[in-house]
Amino acid sequence: MEHSPAPKLKTRKDHDDDEECWVLLGQRRDRVWAARRTSYTVGEPHAVAFDHAAVLEREERRGDIVGFYHTHPVGHARPSRRDLITMRAWVGSFGKPLLCVIEGIDGLVGYRFDDDEAEAEPLLVTERFPRNLVIGVDHG
Repeated sequence: MEHSPAPKLKTRKDHDDDEECWVLLGQRRDRVWAARRTSYTVGEPHAVAFDHAAVLEREERRGDIVGFYHTHPVGHARPSRRDLITMRAWVGSFGKPLLCVIEGIDGLVGYRFDDDEAEAEPLLVTERFPRNLVIGVDHG
């Protein structure tokens, strides 16, 4: 099977309203999600960008993608319509729950998506720590 070349991605921040994105690698144990932000990219205003093929390959090889982290630099930390569609597609593709962590003008919020029709379920706690560590805790 032939692979198309990876898309050209920005690697530095050119505009303050561009969304930033990271892939979350880690694991879930019961109610606790532990992940590291990796594969930093910069998109456009109201749109993230990342290497989709590399994400699929990583999940097939290691199975450790737990979600995505991105910014809404001029908006709230709530999933946009595009975020909902995209997360449902990834969850359907991977066949497992995933996180969508959003950093907005009102703080940091994590959302769990369980399947390809799921609503965004906010986590009880979402925190970012040094060394790109992100911890999320589901409701009990």
